[in-house]
Amino acid sequence: MNILVVGGTTGIGKGLALNYLEQEDYRVAITGRKAAALAAIKEKYPDNAVTFVHDVTAGGAENIIAKTDSEMGKIDTIVIVAGIGEINLMLTGDLELRTVSTNVFGFTDYAIAAYNYFKANGGGTLAAISSIASFRGGWAAPAYYASKAYVRNYLEGLRVRSFKEKANVSVCNLIPGYVDTKLGETVGGKKLFWMAPVDKAVKQIAYAIDKKKPHAYITKRWWFVAQAMKAAPYWLYRHF
Repeated sequence: MNILVVGGTTGIGKGLALNYLEQEDYRVAITGRKAAALAAIKEKYPDNAVTFVHDVTAGGAENIIAKTDSEMGKIDTIVIVAGIGEINLMLTGDLELRTVSTNVFGFTDYAIAAYNYFKANGGGTLAAISSIASFRGGWAAPAYYASKAYVRNYLEGLRVRSFKEKANVSVCNLIPGYVDTKLGETVGGKKLFWMAPVDKAVKQIAYAIDKKKPHAYITKRWWFVAQAMKAAPYWLYRHF
């Protein structure tokens, strides 16, 4: 099984890449901005890891996918994990735009390239990380909430496209709540409720991808939060 993990040097992405690398029947290509982290992974798994230093905001997803195919053969699954999110109480433009550049532009570049690659090669699985934040707007990090809503809707659009085109592309929307990563800590610190350890989140993500689920809440209890968020009237929601 050949897998490409986009954004695999920290947090969930790194955990997911290592989870696959520990299994003998997987070869894993990993992208990320941190050359040293990629080199360490390659050194530990020289036979089944392929690494590329790549910033998703630079474009070039199609090229990375082509290189992965050349190195490993046909890719079975592409997982887009790369993303950023920071509290922006002062609403500074540079932070909002950096978030959009990564979470919207970078994601879209890889999503298009992945879908077209699978369509041309008999199918495959495209999975990406959205967020529980995708269901409503967020005052403290508007671009993060909005960008994750974009990811969620874009994935649904690709799922419908695959059905209409009979492209055999499975599209999985991974919807995490709080996970014990740098991003989770940035959003609200270590005392957030229902904070999941990375290894638990990774296991549920890997299971959802393996089962080709159209969407999966990470962890599963966040389904209840999503329903409450969607149902809450604005006059109530604005107080949170």
